[in-house]
Amino acid sequence: MQAHRPKERDIQAVRKASGMKSYVKTLKFLTKEAPQFIDITRQVKDFLAETGVQDGLLVVYSRHTTAAVVINENEPLLLEDMKQRLEAFAPRKDYYKHNDFSIRTVNMTANEPSNGHAHCQHLLLGASQTIPVMAGEACVGQWQSVFLLELDSPRNREVIVQVVGE
Repeated sequence: MQAHRPKERDIQAVRKASGMKSYVKTLKFLTKEAPQFIDITRQVKDFLAETGVQDGLLVVYSRHTTAAVVINENEPLLLEDMKQRLEAFAPRKDYYKHNDFSIRTVNMTANEPSNGHAHCQHLLLGASQTIPVMAGEACVGQWQSVFLLELDSPRNREVIVQVVGE
């Protein structure tokens, strides 16, 4: 038996009936170093407040394979500990085939950086976080902050924030 797949017009009707709305904003950052934890909690919460969504989901997504979005505590010594753990997992000075431009031929640019370590560190972290929204508030814990985590080198970065709900 084949599962029923709703048609786009059916989906639109459900959206209208439920009051479901979707809002998107791109946050832009210029990072200064790597690793760098940039606390973006305020920008994310401010955008949520602008939308007026009371119940739903908030997604925070990095558009980069060498910059992650993570949720953790914004405590300076802990941030230093986490930087050390990332370096221990994938040290910047190790050999990475990705950085060996004598053998690599795919996805090359004119100023290709040696950033194999950053891609490997990103494996532990991921590109996005989803946060429940209840009563108009992002449901983050008392000590939780949302970070853009630069893993590579100073550059322009974009984070997409999407709020879906009613």
